[in-house]
Amino acid sequence: MADDSIPTLALPGGSILQFFVMTIPLFGVYCYFLYLAINRPNIADPDNEAFYEPRIRLTDILYVYLTTWVLYAVLVIYMLWFVNKRRRLSKRYEKEGIVILGDVQYEDEDRWLANCLFRKHDYGYVIYDLEKVASHPACDYKGPLEGKIRKKVRVYHRFPREQVSILVIPQYPYSGQPKTDLEADWASFSETYLVSEGYNEAADNNRGSIQKVMSRDRSLGIILISLGWLAFLLFASVFVCLQIDEISDVYQDESSYWAWTIFIIVMAGVTPVVAIGGNLIRWKIYERWILRSGKNARPDGSFGSPRKSRRKNRSERGASHTKASEEEDGAYVQMT
Repeated sequence: MADDSIPTLALPGGSILQFFVMTIPLFGVYCYFLYLAINRPNIADPDNEAFYEPRIRLTDILYVYLTTWVLYAVLVIYMLWFVNKRRRLSKRYEKEGIVILGDVQYEDEDRWLANCLFRKHDYGYVIYDLEKVASHPACDYKGPLEGKIRKKVRVYHRFPREQVSILVIPQYPYSGQPKTDLEADWASFSETYLVSEGYNEAADNNRGSIQKVMSRDRSLGIILISLGWLAFLLFASVFVCLQIDEISDVYQDESSYWAWTIFIIVMAGVTPVVAIGGNLIRWKIYERWILRSGKNARPDGSFGSPRKSRRKNRSERGASHTKASEEEDGAYVQMT
């Protein structure tokens, strides 16, 4: 078992094997469904005693196959499109990012349910000064940049840090990410990647010195397994529809027309909308979280959303300007 005190640089070594083993029981059940579909015409005879025994409708089996098809289609589009776009966005920091100093907050809360379901322990907060971003020569952001920002980020090095390098894309001042955590992310999908020397300086003496991270990119294996599932589900769905053709005259609750209709609707309509549309919406949400999310520091030290903080600052400046005008004009405002 991996030691939590050593930063996790990528997925565990057995992630593909775990994914494959987890699908074996489901594959066994689906093969049993396929066996039922193969054997169903043999008992589709009122003179056969098995005809009156409880049975699973082939239409219900078709529903199960098509639902699983849609889920695996979503996964394949996610791995082929979403993951590649996420990696290109991450590599933008290496090519375009400017370096400023900031802090990383991390609280290792012992909440196993939240950690298992939502992986809360994989996230921390980065805090840095927006004025440092604005003063950088490469920053061409047109809007006002004042105060500090607190932003939720993905962390690989699970411990708090102070005055470490933060990478910010100049066009997006709210896009700050810890440099060493980005390097760990790059290592997860690169052939080889050298971790910067700054990591060893930031880590305490009890942590291992990791100079080189071998490739941990296992997306190809997951894609191949998912494509194998899609091929099996497509074949099984077509076969079930053909079997329904043979028994629809015998069983009143089986309809050949309905089976082929729902098959075409799922393949030509539901799958593209859910797989492509769902991943597109998720990407927009993810991109906004990486580039534009964060909370500005308020005068009392708390943090609020950037827009609300800017509106509050403008209202405070407007109030102070009005107050100064009132004092200068004898606190008299003429309405016209």
